[in-house]
Amino acid sequence: MRFPRRVIRTTLVLSAIAILAHGQVMAQLAVVAPVSDMLATLNQGESIAKWAEQLAEMKRQYDQMKQQYEAVTGSYGRGQLGLNDSINAASVVPGSWQEVVAQQAQGAYGTKQGQYEQVLKTMPRELFQDPKGQGAATYQLSSDSVRAAMSSGDALYGQVQTHLNNLTRLGQQIDSTANLKDAQDLQNRIAVENGMLQTAMAKLTAMNVNLQANMLNEQNQATSSVESYHRRSSN
Repeated sequence: MRFPRRVIRTTLVLSAIAILAHGQVMAQLAVVAPVSDMLATLNQGESIAKWAEQLAEMKRQYDQMKQQYEAVTGSYGRGQLGLNDSINAASVVPGSWQEVVAQQAQGAYGTKQGQYEQVLKTMPRELFQDPKGQGAATYQLSSDSVRAAMSSGDALYGQVQTHLNNLTRLGQQIDSTANLKDAQDLQNRIAVENGMLQTAMAKLTAMNVNLQANMLNEQNQATSSVESYHRRSSN
């Protein structure tokens, strides 16, 4: 069967058009696919950049919180600065006058007692006319009190100087504190040292009061002895 030429020509034209259209579609698909892939890659890159930025911000926040935590915690050794020297100095002189006198009677103040004894030149009690009398007892009490005051007073002045030296050292470190906690520890240590200094000075004041009381007792005993002598003489 033979087709007319017009039909054959029309078929060829339609086939050519179909082939050209198919080629254009494939070309468009070939161009669109790489573009869409590129856009997807760009979107992923932007997401990764945002994630990295968020991670960096979280790390900055963590570091800041860590610094804030360390600023109010931890130990910096401020509490031990000069503390042993202060404790040793404070332990030399006890808290009561009776203990001070008892310790000097036992030789607790060592060479200091010997030095002040050479100054006082205490007369032994047995050399009194009446070693067991009131005069001998008063003299012994007065001598012990003065010797104890001189010896312990010397030790107390040394203690005061120790506290002053420590306060000077602590004061020089005020500008070198690392953070708020370190500064608070230093402030607490200064307060403790200052408290120990005030205690030592209070002991010195109490010692002076006891010496004044001892002097009044000597005067009273002297008055009593004179009155007793006159009474015996009148009888």
